[in-house]
Amino acid sequence: MTAPVVHINRPDEFLPRRIVFCPVEQRRRRMAGRDAAWYGATWTCCGCGDSWTDGEMHPRPFKRAWRKEAVAAAKRMWLEAAGFNPAEHTAWVREQLGVTA
Repeated sequence: MTAPVVHINRPDEFLPRRIVFCPVEQRRRRMAGRDAAWYGATWTCCGCGDSWTDGEMHPRPFKRAWRKEAVAAAKRMWLEAAGFNPAEHTAWVREQLGVTA
């Protein structure tokens, strides 16, 4: 008997970063994001660890130290996104959508 083959489809992602208002902390914070074509961008606050997609806050996990882990992951994403700028993000979106001109 042969082993089953599993295919996991995942869209290409772009890592944007912005300094914007955090509704949880009520002040401007660094936000690291993941943007994928056809899906809303997911933003995570580098200060509180909460995440949002399309303006809706994600549920908080019932897990010890989740906030510390989420903040650390957001800070790693912030550093990974350091080489990108808004013009590159626009070019990436146009490429993903197949827009030529």
